Amino acid sequence: MKSLIYLSLVVILIVGATSAFAAREVMLYTGTFQWIDKAMVDEEADICKGLLDGEGIPAEITEDENAVKSWMQSTAGDGSVDVLVIYGDIPPAVYAGGNAEPDGSVAENWIETTDGDMILNHADYMFWGVGGRNKEGGLQNMMDIPDIVMWDDDTPMQVTADGKKYTPSLVDFNSDRPFHLDQLADNWKAEVIFASNTGDDTGTRADPVVVRDGNLGRLCIVHQTASEDNPKGEVAAEIIFNYLKLGAPTTPVEPGGKASTTWANIKR
Repeated sequence: MKSLIYLSLVVILIVGATSAFAAREVMLYTGTFQWIDKAMVDEEADICKGLLDGEGIPAEITEDENAVKSWMQSTAGDGSVDVLVIYGDIPPAVYAGGNAEPDGSVAENWIETTDGDMILNHADYMFWGVGGRNKEGGLQNMMDIPDIVMWDDDTPMQVTADGKKYTPSLVDFNSDRPFHLDQLADNWKAEVIFASNTGDDTGTRADPVVVRDGNLGRLCIVHQTASEDNPKGEVAAEIIFNYLKLGAPTTPVEPGGKASTTWANIKR
């Protein structure tokens, strides 16, 4: 009897831990941000979470950078794809300000497992940091590419075939901080290009785009623009459930045809 009770408790603990674990497949960090105000951050995070909820993808919104740190530490190397969404700033708890941890930060360790985890950034220069806390060094250290930068204001982005397939909410726009695909080095490659300066895979500038470090983690940018009302939340969610396929099997659909539990209840 005691053995049976013990076994039951073990099963309960395992099931409970698994449920809590799965509840954080996507984390949206809204505590710090740049090139976007708090009201817009909260709106975009709510839109993204609402669409993910509709696809059965657990998502959590937090303003606590230490919660992000704990989540990244607990999900690193867990064998499944997890996504962190940020809004123009990487929390110092996972990448120390002033590039104090050029190697071995929580964030870098997280994307250097074979899970294929992804950090998705909106608005300002990826990993630049509020007030230029990290500047160019943030992206360069995270990717281990010494010269990569993200300049070029008002670069026209044209939606690619993959953009039309996976991100039906995406339309042509001007990016202020696109990825420089011609500066990718070592094992980093463009995995999927949703919009580029040429409208196809031959472009040298891209936004949105997913770049991947071989068989390791991913970085993604979506609408790197200054204080613009782009469909950030919609496009981010579409990348997560149409391209990464974190939720149940689904096919891309036009916003007007989305089920009532998702598109119809999201008001921009």
